[in-house]
Amino acid sequence: MPLIGRFGLFTGAFLTLACTLTAVFTSPGTAEFTISVLTVGVGLLVFVLGLLALLLERKRQE
Repeated sequence: MPLIGRFGLFTGAFLTLACTLTAVFTSPGTAEFTISVLTVGVGLLVFVLGLLALLLERKRQE
């Protein structure tokens, strides 16, 4: 379970950072901008789920 949480954190952080940079450098109103903004949301969701998995695992071990 901790590996799943760590993988979620790293994947979520990568998606969020990469797509934020992509959204900054593309012009608003284009398809690329829309997909980048949606992927930032997905990245944040994956990050939060990974963090939740880590916190639940640590709480279970105590």
